[in-house]
Amino acid sequence: MDIRKKIVLGLVIVSIFIFLVTALVFVFTAYSDGQPVPGPLRPFIEFHVQFMVLMGFFGLGSGLVVYSILNATLEKQKKVVKTNIGILMKFLSQDEREVMQLMGDKEGMTTQSEMARLPGMTRLKAHRIVKKLETRGIVHVEKYGKINVVRLVEELRGL
Repeated sequence: MDIRKKIVLGLVIVSIFIFLVTALVFVFTAYSDGQPVPGPLRPFIEFHVQFMVLMGFFGLGSGLVVYSILNATLEKQKKVVKTNIGILMKFLSQDEREVMQLMGDKEGMTTQSEMARLPGMTRLKAHRIVKKLETRGIVHVEKYGKINVVRLVEELRGL
């Protein structure tokens, strides 16, 4: 099913639920105030307890349906992002992959001095790798005094 159709289905389910809850509140308010209930809403008064239980189950069911639709969409997007990251990693050198792995372990942010502590890495090598990644648009460097904080760009963060 197309993503737009799934979103519309979710919105329709939520709208129906909101409508039914509104009808239930209206009928209950009219009944408790002693006002006459309009003809089409009379069955709601006679079976109001059953209707409330039914509404609870409908709310639970609609929540599960909307959750499953959104969860499937998110899982699909995560899979696409992982595929893209895998492709991106193939274009990087071994040292650049190690730096990216370190940044992934540090939640997308690390310092250039931490990169230089990697096995086989020097400060100059770390500096050159950061500059390459920055020119490719993979990382962003922020200077805090003598410390360079290297962050993944927003599109790659959280992977």
